[in-house]
Amino acid sequence: MNPTNGGWLIALSVLIALLLTAVHLPETWPQWLGWGRPAWMLLVIFFWVLEVPHRIGLISVWLVGCLLDVLYADPLGLNGLLLAAATYLTWRFYERWRMYSVIQQCALVFALVVVLEFVRVFVQDALFDRGLSWGPFAVAMVSAILWPFTYLILLRLRQQFRVE
Repeated sequence: MNPTNGGWLIALSVLIALLLTAVHLPETWPQWLGWGRPAWMLLVIFFWVLEVPHRIGLISVWLVGCLLDVLYADPLGLNGLLLAAATYLTWRFYERWRMYSVIQQCALVFALVVVLEFVRVFVQDALFDRGLSWGPFAVAMVSAILWPFTYLILLRLRQQFRVE
């Protein structure tokens, strides 16, 4: 087995998730639509850890999270820590979570995103006095709704390019 088999697809999907995270809505659109921005990076990392857990490492996920810190202007290491915690939880229970239906996985994604977003908002409130909001629920809901589509697209790509 070639150890680099499909590694480029994992890296490309993470890069696309970073780009989708960085894309802004047009200024003419209402600002509240920004609350519905899904947690793209978490969806992609969650998929790859569920499908090929031996290919994703905590240090690489933490480094990607640090890139997210730069994109979001969050304290350095916050998103790295959150993504690493999500990766560890997924590693810990991936055998069980893979048996869940896609609807059950949607509920799991919702719960995971809500917890991580509330931690992010709490830290931002403590450091920058940005205030608490209901935004994490919107982010979690949109992420849970988009999970089946993300799952199907990445699964098809994984099968087509034989990522093992």
